[in-house]
Amino acid sequence: MNKPVRDRGAALITVLTMVSIMSALAIVAVDAADMSTRRTINQTRMDQTRWYLIGAEAFAASRLADVQRRDNARPIDQSDWQARAFTFPLDDGTMRITLYDGNNCFNLNSVVQQSDGAGSAPSAAGIMQFARLLDLLGVRSDRAGLGATLADWIDADSAPSPGGLEQGSYANGAQYQPANTLMADVSELRRVQGFNEEIMARIANVVCVRPAAAANLLNPNTLRVEQAPLLATVLPDLTVEKAEQIIRDRPRGGWPDLDAFFSHSFLASLEMNDVRRASFTMESAYFVMTAEIFRDEGRESEAALISMQSGGAGVVVRRIFGAGAAETLL
Repeated sequence: MNKPVRDRGAALITVLTMVSIMSALAIVAVDAADMSTRRTINQTRMDQTRWYLIGAEAFAASRLADVQRRDNARPIDQSDWQARAFTFPLDDGTMRITLYDGNNCFNLNSVVQQSDGAGSAPSAAGIMQFARLLDLLGVRSDRAGLGATLADWIDADSAPSPGGLEQGSYANGAQYQPANTLMADVSELRRVQGFNEEIMARIANVVCVRPAAAANLLNPNTLRVEQAPLLATVLPDLTVEKAEQIIRDRPRGGWPDLDAFFSHSFLASLEMNDVRRASFTMESAYFVMTAEIFRDEGRESEAALISMQSGGAGVVVRRIFGAGAAETLL
């Protein structure tokens, strides 16, 4: 018996429908496999790039150890390594490494001091130095108040210091409250009451965060002209203009020792007591390395804070990957 005309082709439609579904599923499967392959390739490239950056750290530590050995043997101009780009070829790109002295900045954690068995407490000397630095940089807000507020953000207790602010002074329900521990990143200043974007921009090039509640010792042989306010901060009788001139007058290879530095005409007339002398060193403890990897299909950046140990070994105490990493550590 023949099927009705209206039933003719039903089987063909069913087959075509199944073929369409299977084709769609095959396309999805192929796309998923392709995405998985690309993801694996990208992950492999990223891992390889990160290993290149770890290699950059090893190069930086080796280079810094070599610089220290050469400094002990003969004078070496800091321009031979500081802010100089070392470029290395890769199979599919290039790597660029830059080194900076990490001592020559104001450590924000120095507005507190370690107290025996009681954590950290506000440091009057640190707060005063920070207030002077803000003044030299043209900050017109309550400079002493900003220093005290920063100290209260860092110190271990919850009692506000004179002119400072503790948890009770921040708005109820505020997203951030005083951390009561050492800062780990300059960007934390944005959470401290009173520090706006204008102030952050003014101080960005001369402040830093180091893992200790102590002031950084300045190295006169690696100070850059734009860091002159730091020199004028620790020597209050000095103007920024004179500090800039002192840095420009540095002999090639640097001053052989601190006595030679203090003999500069602008410094010889100042009262250089033991406290002021103790603010300087010829052997920096911290260095900053920035590394950039340029490859055919991408770019990666890193900044690392390197602590040079007494034996000449460099230890990475902090590393940051990604765009803007250098600004975080410098």
